[in-house]
Amino acid sequence: MERGIYFDGWFPNEHCYHPSMPPRRLAMLDDLADMRGTMLVWAGLGGGTISLPYLEEEAYGPVPARFRQHGFVTDAEFIAAAKERGIDLFAIVFEAQAWEFPARYGADGEVLEQNQLLGDAEGRTVGLREFSSDTGPASWKPFRHYFPDGLTNSDGEQVTDLWSEIASRDLEGNPLHAHWVEVPGIGQQCYLADRVNPVWREYLKAIIRVQIDAGAPGIQLDESDLPLLSMRYGGCFCKDCMKGFRRHLQALDAAPAELDGVDLTTFDYRTWLLDQGYRAGAAPQSLPLADHYIQFLMDVTVETFAEVARYVREYAEETGRTVRLAGNFYDCAPIYDAMVGEVDVCVTEMRETRYQQPWWFRHAVSIARGRPLVAVENPYGGVTEELSERLKLGQGHDLFRMTIYEAAAMGGNMSLPYGSWLGSVTKDSFWAPRRLCVEIGEFLASVDALTSNQTSHRTAVLCPVASLQRSAVDGDQFFDEGAWYERPESTGPAPSYWPVIEHLSRNGGLFDVVVLADPRYRENDLTLEGLQRYATVVVPDAWRVSPEQHAVLCAYADAGGRVVVHGAYGTDLPDADRLLGHAQVVRTSAVPDVRAQVGDELAGDLGGTTTACVHALDGGDQAIHLLNYDYDAESDTTRVRHDVELTHGFAAARATLHRPGHAPEELALTTGADGVRVVVPELDLYAVVHLSAAGA
Repeated sequence: MERGIYFDGWFPNEHCYHPSMPPRRLAMLDDLADMRGTMLVWAGLGGGTISLPYLEEEAYGPVPARFRQHGFVTDAEFIAAAKERGIDLFAIVFEAQAWEFPARYGADGEVLEQNQLLGDAEGRTVGLREFSSDTGPASWKPFRHYFPDGLTNSDGEQVTDLWSEIASRDLEGNPLHAHWVEVPGIGQQCYLADRVNPVWREYLKAIIRVQIDAGAPGIQLDESDLPLLSMRYGGCFCKDCMKGFRRHLQALDAAPAELDGVDLTTFDYRTWLLDQGYRAGAAPQSLPLADHYIQFLMDVTVETFAEVARYVREYAEETGRTVRLAGNFYDCAPIYDAMVGEVDVCVTEMRETRYQQPWWFRHAVSIARGRPLVAVENPYGGVTEELSERLKLGQGHDLFRMTIYEAAAMGGNMSLPYGSWLGSVTKDSFWAPRRLCVEIGEFLASVDALTSNQTSHRTAVLCPVASLQRSAVDGDQFFDEGAWYERPESTGPAPSYWPVIEHLSRNGGLFDVVVLADPRYRENDLTLEGLQRYATVVVPDAWRVSPEQHAVLCAYADAGGRVVVHGAYGTDLPDADRLLGHAQVVRTSAVPDVRAQVGDELAGDLGGTTTACVHALDGGDQAIHLLNYDYDAESDTTRVRHDVELTHGFAAARATLHRPGHAPEELALTTGADGVRVVVPELDLYAVVHLSAAGA
């Protein structure tokens, strides 16, 4: 399993200044190795969205002798040194960020100050605009050094102002800002770049070339949900999105009724809306043609991500390199299921970081479809900033451990923070005590062979992607608490998928999530063979089911499999009753009823304070991962549970208990009609019970 480290390395008591991380020092490698990290995310070579020459300075220097004295190195040197220690640094591509910073230049044309100024910038800036117009620092190579023929936009024009060209735009044509990374009050500006614009995609590819040439063993594509991300600000209405939406409408079998009599060969959605009196600040879901427009944004998000992702592999192959690719799939929303096939590692920020959300990790591990899942905390919403303050006071150690161990227990990985992001407003970064991170990293490494993203669970919950897509877009991921528009009430039904998996997790239910793919984006991979390893399949609110998926579910029931349906199913299917009326199908109307229909695969008192996941290991062994959420605020520790009895239907010959801070311990094992029985004498926060298969 991967053990990620969120390696921003932002300074303590300082703003997190995107996109360029602080210089790296050799002493950091000792920390990372002691924390037993295997990969570094958001980790370096991020300055390409300032300019390509700036990115090359990050990669190759120069580094002044005074800095060398204290172990500062170039990013390329750090990457190579990390690789020697078995740690892969994933260079970060900020796909949504296009930067301009206030700057002060000297008489020789070099930048004296940038971003943080001692004196007055006198209106001077440094960034993409200066790079593309060759008005930047004297040391920067000219724009045509990187693009000998220049860059031509979709109107056939040579680009002279890259910053303005690639900006996402609101309904009135104003550039959108990536506000979540702009530090307020100092004059920096970050436009929300638009990946639909072919100019920006070509520029991103140039960033990737520099990163691969600098030796990066991994490339991480951040902000993978462009341009769907623009929904947060009301939608993107730039010229390229409008051209793309026009083509989308032209490809429909029939034009929408609202466009009756409209010439689609010249149709411009933005102009059409303005003519009807709409202005920036309108909720995109409330606009005419909203359903078609949102579908277009989802389609083009998948399409353009694939183009950039495939270029990473193409260029690496050209240079004789093997490079791994990661995508930031944020909260693992349904749309990302269409993009997972392009990457080697799924990286996610989570929508909200909490102290107890095992159901989310079970979902995310499933979305990754066998790939490593590496999560990082999100400073916006949740507990991250609160936890950061507690750790500074020497408190919250068990709460911190809980956030890391929970992911491992569920088959994923939660990165250890190393100066990680606390947003653009908070003047600080997220650090945990080195000793604590080393302790956690060492234990995770010690149970690496007992950790897997595969399970032996006998219950599957289907994740009906096509039924979840719109509710996700209408949800809070693409809404900024009223900052840009008033959120309309959702007109669609609220799916029960999330309530079902949360209720199961909180009530001792063990399950896998099996993705029901949206056939618009990838082929159906639901098979009878895949389902038959499960005794029960739960189907929560899946009103959009393809005929192929429906046939598999019916065949599963025909073969004796038990199906629990909650809510709507296959409302567009002419023969939905073939499943709904089947003798093997149970229909439920309340979420708690689902739990009642799912067996106790792991018998024992788990309840709401303990969660479990049974990992399937190489060689036929299994490992029961247990996490105790019973935190006592007064003592700031987890309440220890004693004599936790577990019965599992597995033919085991030996049981070994692994706990942080303790040597492995052999457990007595008894066999009965229901399987093997073990008693965990003490469960403080996290434990792994290794069950060695009989006859092994």
